[in-house]
Parts: sequence; structure tokens; C-alpha cells
Amino acid sequence: MAGSAPVSVPKWLKPLGLREVDSFEVRIDPALRVDEETAYLLEQDAGTLFTEVTAFMTSNYDAPLAAEVIQRDGANPYVLIRAATGDETLDLLSTADDTNPDSARQTITWQEGQDGAPVTEPAVLLWSGEVLLNSGQGEAGPFYTFRIAACAWAFSTALKKPAGHVCSAQVVTYLCARSVAGQLMEGGEAEFRRLNRFWVAPARSAGVDTVRLPHED
Repeated sequence: MAGSAPVSVPKWLKPLGLREVDSFEVRIDPALRVDEETAYLLEQDAGTLFTEVTAFMTSNYDAPLAAEVIQRDGANPYVLIRAATGDETLDLLSTADDTNPDSARQTITWQEGQDGAPVTEPAVLLWSGEVLLNSGQGEAGPFYTFRIAACAWAFSTALKKPAGHVCSAQVVTYLCARSVAGQLMEGGEAEFRRLNRFWVAPARSAGVDTVRLPHED
């Protein structure tokens, strides 16, 4: 359609247009706080890169990582190993046939208005990462069908904040009515606030776990 905005393709889906990527210098994001031996192991773990960003998981580091080819004008390209984002981790874990939330193996009852009829239906599990700041403010991430993707969001978001600004990172487990899970994943925190104004909310916190950050080791 004329005038339509170009579709943005995520970097982890963009094929590399460069040759000899195996000869690029590999750098480790200092925010990961790894020693020389671990840095060497992570370089090996990254493996062969076929896209601009390749997410991977390894026993040599506690959080999902990504190897990103950095290209800047006037400088030689290099590979940066950094914390993977939640979306990059989700793409690593999911397949086209595996996009639905897991069953919570229980039901949930919700009610939109005071005079409305209660609705009871199967509950599913969703997870969202949160980063709490020393200022008392915080930031919440998208809702994910994989807990580790929400952890990756919280971990990578915390590492991007200025030093000394982060109090903690955590991942929250939610029980959610199956019928509203899709709109909750699409609408994020704004949709959660809307649903939370129901007389009886169809999405509720069911637990909080701490996400360990490098400076806490």
C-alpha cells in the first residue's frame, strides 16, 4: 500500500551481509562482569553467527546472552557479547507451534463489573520482569509465556541503567484467564492496569522471584 511505513525486521532475524564474520574481534560487555577465562568460554559458546544478533544460552553464564555484530561508519565491525533481551530470548525458546501460554492447571474466576456475572475459566501462566530503582520508581516489562524471557528482560534492562541506580530486579508470576492472555501480552502494563480495574481482576500476581545481577554475586 502506498505510503505504508516499512516493516521493521528484528536484528535477530536479519541475515548477515558480511563475510568472514569468524575473523571479527569479539568484545564482552563490561556490564556482564566476567573474568578472562569466562570471557574466552563465552566467545566459544557464541558459535557461528548467521544473523545480526544471535541469542544463546550457556552453562558458563547464568543469564541468556546475545552475540551482536556491531557496524559503525569508519570502524571495523566487531562482535559484542551482551545480555540478551526478553524478546531475543523468547525467539530463541519458542517456535511457530509453541506460542500459547502454559496451563496453570487451575481455574480463575473474574468479574468485569459489580453487577456482571462471574466468569470461571482455565487459568494460564504469564511472567513479567521488573526493575526497581533506588529512587523508588520502577519499570515493568512485557508479559511473556516463558519465565526465562521475563528474567532476561529484567536482567538486560537493569544492566543498561546507570551504575548505582538499580535497587533490584525481579520476575513476577501471573495467573491469567485464558481469554484475556493474548490482549495482556499485546497491551502490556497498560492493559494490565485496565484489567485490574475490573470488579474481580482476570490477572493476578502469584509470586515474585529475585533476578540476581552481576554486582550481587
